[in-house]
Amino acid sequence: MAGTAGAGSDSAFEVRGVSKSFGPNRVLRGVSFAVPKGSVYGLMGANGAGKSTLIKILSGAEAPDGGEIVVGGRPVAFPDPTSAHRLGVGSVHQNPNDGVILDMTVAENLALDTLTERGSPVGFSRGRTERHALTVADTLGMRLTRQTLRSPVRRLGVSERQLLVLARALARRPEILILDEPTSALSAEETNRLFDLVRSLVDEGMTVLFVTHKLAEFDRLSNHVGVLRDGAMTGEFDRDETGTFDWPSALQALFDRQPAESTRAALPGGATAMTLRDVQVFPDSEPFSLELHSGQVTVLLGLLGSGKTELLEWIFGARPVVAGSRELDGKPFGPRYPGEAVDRGVYLLPESRHEQAIVPGWPLYSQMTLPFVGRFSSATVMRTAAERRASQSMMDDLGVVARDADSPIQTLSGGNQQKVMIGRWLLGSPRVLLLDEPFRGVDINARHDIGATVRELTTSAAVLVATSDLDEALEVGDRIVVFSHGRVAADLQLSEASRPRLIEAMSARPSALLAETTGT
Repeated sequence: MAGTAGAGSDSAFEVRGVSKSFGPNRVLRGVSFAVPKGSVYGLMGANGAGKSTLIKILSGAEAPDGGEIVVGGRPVAFPDPTSAHRLGVGSVHQNPNDGVILDMTVAENLALDTLTERGSPVGFSRGRTERHALTVADTLGMRLTRQTLRSPVRRLGVSERQLLVLARALARRPEILILDEPTSALSAEETNRLFDLVRSLVDEGMTVLFVTHKLAEFDRLSNHVGVLRDGAMTGEFDRDETGTFDWPSALQALFDRQPAESTRAALPGGATAMTLRDVQVFPDSEPFSLELHSGQVTVLLGLLGSGKTELLEWIFGARPVVAGSRELDGKPFGPRYPGEAVDRGVYLLPESRHEQAIVPGWPLYSQMTLPFVGRFSSATVMRTAAERRASQSMMDDLGVVARDADSPIQTLSGGNQQKVMIGRWLLGSPRVLLLDEPFRGVDINARHDIGATVRELTTSAAVLVATSDLDEALEVGDRIVVFSHGRVAADLQLSEASRPRLIEAMSARPSALLAETTGT
């Protein structure tokens, strides 16, 4: 049921009318909610909803423009994270590197909070530091060797860094703990260990604000769930009499924007371009099979953590999955690395263009011709004039707003940068084009332009678009496949894909949709 969980004297803390703007961009719009003592309050929201800004305010890293934070019935101000720590608020941010010092040792990072306290008995003695570090590590049951303790954190993997940050936060035994996507880098075993510990600490009276995109994790850990959308709270939900959350209603609160109106007819699709057989994305997910057809846009719709990115990167030869095989035009297709996929006409636009696609400092023509340099070179000499002509022609076709093909890519808007990244692959001969969150970080006009370009591609290619946005799926897709933790929860043609049916399928509950959509 929707409600205001825990408001009043039983609240560990309350957020009252908190607002925050960065220039003309209003990120938080009078956010209010209360978290009951000794409970886990789950906070869900799409990218850009304002979750990160709210967490920074609650942890002392940002100051609100308006509203107040109330802890223990009293308004408080957190001028910095240290002040929040002293008032019993601990935070674990999504990026583990935000909580560690890479060139300090594992022991020093584990003991960091004590080392920075005035009059600390640990001091800078290596022996005392390491003994204290072992005590902190034991919070999560970590067993560290002397060699590991004395190694710089820089040598650790992302999941190991996340465990250090978690152990240090939990060892402080804060009254209020904020966990922002704490399991994003953890294995299933590490996640289970963390959840068991959090439950035991909550039983002892700790209060937790838990942020994740994974509905199954809310089910496992949360007592209450709040939905943040476009900087405002749009719903709060408690478990019903059966102990479950009303996920269809929660997802409606998450996605309920003005739907994209479209009168277009869905493309029926032609020959099978690619077949995926008996694919198992995660160790505990169900195998599935899927066909992608030329002349059709298939949308893979799912929340973060559903396995969309993992699937696309496996098709592209960039990562393994547990099991499965691929066929391209009826022939075995098993790229060992992305270059082999590119040679066969299978292209991927990755989720993060800044980290995975754009080369900082390069002009637009070099960005666009990068995968096909052999076509624009003679021996070891690049034919720059040919690069410029081909790139400028593609930019004109896509409506890229830029001075010319020599412009640095950082001078373009997000939507125009994304058009350049799509144009990169259109310079080739796509047979299957994989687009992972192609509309992220672009405005509505660029979204329509990119959507039109994607649909034009189907004259020669099969297109698979992965998105977590329901409206984007309805706007661009001919067929919508709902993906939930590595399994196909529904496979619908556009004419069947109403918003309620898609939301029901995304809620990851067993549904009649599965019985209605056997096969591909």
